[in-house]
Amino acid sequence: MRTLTPILYGLVLGTMLILVMKFSPPDTSDGMVLIPAGDGIDAFYMDVYEVTNAEYKRFIDENPQWQKAEALTSLVGDTYLSGWKGNMYPKGKANHPVVNVSWFAAKAYAEWVGKGLPTEAQWEKAARGTLVERKYPWGNAKPHKRANYNRYTPRTSFRNPPTKAVGSYAPNRYGLYDMAGNVEEWCLERLDVDDIHGRYHRMRGGSWFDDATGIQVARRSQHPVNDSMGTLGFRCVLSKTEPKSMEVAIDMAAWSSDKICGQFDSAFYSVSKGYTADADLDAKLSEIVMYNTGYPGTFEKELIRVLREVSPEGIGDLSYEDPIIYYDIILRLWRLYLEVHFEHSEKNISEKLHLFKVRLTENIDDIILSDGC
Repeated sequence: MRTLTPILYGLVLGTMLILVMKFSPPDTSDGMVLIPAGDGIDAFYMDVYEVTNAEYKRFIDENPQWQKAEALTSLVGDTYLSGWKGNMYPKGKANHPVVNVSWFAAKAYAEWVGKGLPTEAQWEKAARGTLVERKYPWGNAKPHKRANYNRYTPRTSFRNPPTKAVGSYAPNRYGLYDMAGNVEEWCLERLDVDDIHGRYHRMRGGSWFDDATGIQVARRSQHPVNDSMGTLGFRCVLSKTEPKSMEVAIDMAAWSSDKICGQFDSAFYSVSKGYTADADLDAKLSEIVMYNTGYPGTFEKELIRVLREVSPEGIGDLSYEDPIIYYDIILRLWRLYLEVHFEHSEKNISEKLHLFKVRLTENIDDIILSDGC
């Protein structure tokens, strides 16, 4: 018996070790869960919880350009943080998911914490939690007492909606909370790059507003990239091997300059048709620039000044009297300057213009030889 005792101890310890390995919590990284590779998707980490009001407040405290009073309406919409009083979220909701945040703002937060927004494929794989072809993250059982959903009444406020604190319900098999209900979550992808109604991005998971069908894993919806809702929040991912998507500063610069271009075209058309007096055109163009960039229209003089400083011989003598030539160049300069502006928001205007000059020197051919906006 004495010779069998060490063997039995070994078997018991081995069995215990297997059980510990089998039932130990998922591999995590700074509040995230490792989602294993599979279904053509590389392994990645996902936030255990949706981003909360308290977490988002830390973001805007350190990035004033995203505060409620400072953020550009052209990038965040009219309802951005509408339930907040200044830079403070609604009382008692520190651990509730942040809502009324546009895709641009969500992407900026994700980059600030060194993460990204999930692709639809990543989101769905994570939400299913190993359960294939099931309606919900927990299976096919009805969502009663498993999620925050179907809470809308005619008296419901979208400024301060009936969200629940993150983690109020049981997690799925990966250890992720609120993958159904509470708030819908922004995904990385655009709905359609050629959508005539504007740029939309996907959302998944359903919210407190939706019925039981609306919070099913496979359900998809979309919303304008520069708008927000009281039903919509987000969580972040950290990919282990996939390349990062376009940086939000470059994306916002492209978005803003494209909007200026389209609105300039509309203003010129209104003048050509007599809908707008020619004398009012400059004021209208200045209004367009201010709305999309936060800068007065006269700032274009600074952009032209820098262009003249770095232009090759002869370019500085170009006539800018032709509106087509002038505004095509202005729009290219705005796009390049806005990249600097959004990337280096903490710097003053003089510092930004210096960085703009460096970048303009590196890209002068693109500015001069481009075929327009």
